[in-house]
Amino acid sequence: MVRREGSKKSEEGQVWDQMETCLSSISEVEISKLGVLQLELSYMFKDLHKQVDIFKQKIVKLPLPVFILTWADLVIKDKTVGEHHVKMMLDIIESEFFHLGSLESFATSGSPLVLDNIRCFSNWTLREREDRVVSYKLFVSWLSKETFGCVSEAVDLDQIASQKRQVSFETYIKILSHLDLRERILAKMFYLGGSRGLEEVLSVKIEDVDFKKGVVHLEESVSYPRHLFQDIKEHIQDRKKGYVFMGKEGERISHTTSFRALKKVIIDLKLDPEFTFRELTKNF
Repeated sequence: MVRREGSKKSEEGQVWDQMETCLSSISEVEISKLGVLQLELSYMFKDLHKQVDIFKQKIVKLPLPVFILTWADLVIKDKTVGEHHVKMMLDIIESEFFHLGSLESFATSGSPLVLDNIRCFSNWTLREREDRVVSYKLFVSWLSKETFGCVSEAVDLDQIASQKRQVSFETYIKILSHLDLRERILAKMFYLGGSRGLEEVLSVKIEDVDFKKGVVHLEESVSYPRHLFQDIKEHIQDRKKGYVFMGKEGERISHTTSFRALKKVIIDLKLDPEFTFRELTKNF
């Protein structure tokens, strides 16, 4: 810190002196020595930042496959889960969810889009998709750390939406993977959609679903991930209007219809028998 000249010290300068005196007293290091060491550390930081900048300028032009192979070589040494993660990453690469260009191009592609693409890939079961999401996030986390932030950590919007939920994300995925398509859509709308009521969600009509903007107009407009809208399209097929959750006669399905389907899964998974869709909306 540069002290200001003058007979009267600024409040900032007084606080600095208090901090310096306190640290010197507790650590038993002389104030004069602290000042010298602080100056040395400042130069070290500047030198480090300069070296990091040079490093980052060099690596951004390297091809992404080099980084993937380096990561795989490290991860596969883990005899428990290493081979599994490498296989998951291989599946993702072969499905061409992102371009194998330079590190720089990968950094600008956006992880939320890649994660959404994985969760929309119908060739895999829901559980298989989530396994691949985990492996992809593991790779990106490593890449972000090793490149000093050239690539940002993977942002998982589904996981973020679950952070305040009482039902863990893992339990939610376990339930989803056992539900049929209709009830899976209901579960996603509750878990990923804030505070929603059963009546509100069951009453949604096809006209309320904006597939282009990724929004469902309930009592308020709610944004959902793309995989929900893919599920809705599969569920409604060629229908253009009417209830999303429609019975045989065109009426809206009842509460008991959806509850019975959920109840069976809850019993099979040995979860709390009192569990309802409402549990998916509860926060801490």
